[in-house]
Amino acid sequence: MKLPIFLAYKTILRGNKGSLSLTIFILLAVFLNLLFIDSIFAGIAKTMDDGKINYQYGEVIIEPKEDEKYIKNANEFVNEINDFYYVKSVTSRIRSGATFFNDKNNDGRDVAKFGGAGGVIGIDAENDNKSIDIKSTVFEGRYLKKNEIGSAIIGADAAGGYGSSPFPRDLEGVLVGDTIEVEYYNGISREYKIVGIFKTKNFDVDSALIVTKKELNSVLGTTGEASEIIVRLNDRSLSKKAVSDFESVQDAGYEISDWDEKLEFGRSINKSFDMIGGILRIIGSIVAGLVIFIIIFVDILNRRKQIGIMKAIGVPQIYITNSYLIRGMFYTSVGMILGYLCMEYCVIAYFEKNPIDFPMGWMVPYIKIESLKMSIILFTIAGFVGSFLPTIREVRKKILDLMR
Repeated sequence: MKLPIFLAYKTILRGNKGSLSLTIFILLAVFLNLLFIDSIFAGIAKTMDDGKINYQYGEVIIEPKEDEKYIKNANEFVNEINDFYYVKSVTSRIRSGATFFNDKNNDGRDVAKFGGAGGVIGIDAENDNKSIDIKSTVFEGRYLKKNEIGSAIIGADAAGGYGSSPFPRDLEGVLVGDTIEVEYYNGISREYKIVGIFKTKNFDVDSALIVTKKELNSVLGTTGEASEIIVRLNDRSLSKKAVSDFESVQDAGYEISDWDEKLEFGRSINKSFDMIGGILRIIGSIVAGLVIFIIIFVDILNRRKQIGIMKAIGVPQIYITNSYLIRGMFYTSVGMILGYLCMEYCVIAYFEKNPIDFPMGWMVPYIKIESLKMSIILFTIAGFVGSFLPTIREVRKKILDLMR
C-alpha cells in the first residue's frame, strides 16, 4: 500500500486547497445534517421518557393488585426495599379520583369544571420531593408544607391559562390564593386554597391536584395504605433486576413494573422515529456517495493522461485504483470526524444552554451510540462506492484511450 498512499498523499497535498476545503465542508455538512435530524428524534424520545420517569413513574412503580384498591402496610414495604444498594429514594403516595370546580366570581354561575386524569394525589411533602421533584416545577406560589391542611398545589393543565393543554376544558385560570372545590368520588367535598401552581409538561401530572397525605387520609379514611410506591434507582439499567428483587420481598404480590413497561406507548413512537431516522440516514449516505463520486470522477477526467502515463511506465492498475480509494476515504473520514465534533461541541453544547421548548418538555438533541455507528457505517460504504465506481470505470481503459 506504500505507493497508493504516496500517490494519494501527493495528489491531496498538491491539489487545489479551495476544492479540498469545499469537498470536506460539503461532507461535513451532510454528516452533520444526518446526525442532527437523528439526534432531534432521539432527544424527543429521551425527553418523553425522562418526563414520565422523573415526574410520574420513577424507574420502578409498585401498585396494588387489580382486585385491591390500596397497598397495605406500605411503610413496612418501603423500609424493606430501601435497603437495596441500588435504591436511591422511595416514596409512597395515595390517590383519589375527583372533580374540580372553580367559581371565579363566587356567585354560583359559570362554574368551571374539570375532571382530568390526574385526580388528587396525597404526598409526604417533606420526603416526596427526593423522588419526584415537583417542587422545582412550581412557577407560581410555593410548595406544600409538611402535614398542611386545607391547601393544595395544582397542575397548569388543570388550572388553565398557562399555555397549551391537551384537555378541551380546564378551570379557566386558577391563580395562587384562589379557592377551588373538590368533589371526591366517595361523595365528600372539600375546599382548598391554591398555594402553588406547577408545570412538569407531563399532562398526566399537570392535570392533578396535590395535597398532603394527612389531608387525603382524612377524606378517604386511610392510614398506612398507599395507591403507589415510586422507586428511584442509582442506575436506570438496573430496573429489571429491581423488579425481580422486589417481587421476592415477603412474596409481595403487588403489581411491580419498571419504567420500560410503563412507557410501552412511547416505545412505539420511538420505533417510528428510528424508522424515519433510518430512511434519512440512507438518503444522507446516498448524497455523500454522490458528492464523492462527482469529485473523484471530475478529478479522474482531468488526470486521464497522467493515469495513462502511470500505466505505460508499469504502475499496476490496482495501485492507481487504491490511490483514489484512499483519497475518497480520506475525504469521507475527515468529513465525518469534523461533522461529529461540530455536532457534539457546537450544536449540542448550544442546545444544552438553550433547550428547545417542546410540549412534552425541554428537549436537547441526543446522539444515540447505535445510530451513530449506523451512520458511520453507511457513510463509509457510500464513500467507498462513490470512490470505486468512477475510478474502476476509467482505470480499466486502454493506455491509448486515456492518452487521447
